[in-house]
Amino acid sequence: MPMDHFQRIYNNEAETYHRFIAAEDAHGELAGHLDRVAMRATNIVDIGTGTGRLAIQLSRSGKRVHGVDVAPDMLRVAAAALESTPGTWLLSKGDARRLPIEDHWADAALAGWVFGHFTEFHPGAWRAHLDKAIDEMCRVVIPGGVAIIIDTLGTAVNQPAAPTPLLAEYHSHIEARGFSKTILHTDYRFESVSESIEMLDWFFGLGKWAERHNDPVIPEFTGWWERSIG
Repeated sequence: MPMDHFQRIYNNEAETYHRFIAAEDAHGELAGHLDRVAMRATNIVDIGTGTGRLAIQLSRSGKRVHGVDVAPDMLRVAAAALESTPGTWLLSKGDARRLPIEDHWADAALAGWVFGHFTEFHPGAWRAHLDKAIDEMCRVVIPGGVAIIIDTLGTAVNQPAAPTPLLAEYHSHIEARGFSKTILHTDYRFESVSESIEMLDWFFGLGKWAERHNDPVIPEFTGWWERSIG
């Protein structure tokens, strides 16, 4: 994918992105892990909230959720989606490396499908940017709270693995920072084969694979990396 592919989507195509991610997590494994976080946390930070996929579920549990994202278009869609949830929520424009949140505000902080982009956007210095983001994540969480990184272990694959060698290095780096990995099965389930072809081509460039697959269910694996804050 061109380097600006995902930036273009996040900045200009938030509604389509929101429709795309609605098909993810067909087996509810990610949802179950989010429910577990909501059971033990009151204040939650959602870093790189996007259109609010994590914030929506966490807010449904009546929690206080502060979502942060750099893309105004994503925040606009997230705000509309969060209107009907029972929790207390706030959305802020901000960078993962400089969170607009006070120290030790949260019981839990999550970053879903965010930090891996540092490897694309800052290829020569991604470790330094990642470390800043992890340090910020830990700063806003109380001692005894939890920090969670969620990221890809492959789409349209039969076994979980980092999609590229660079992402494998990224995964190793966050594990070296004290995060322990759990593998989740997060298949997409689209309404039709034609929709699966359209959506996979739009986001991943995997339209031809989806056409050969000829199934509205697309296999996917996701990593859930968790670290307790001392």
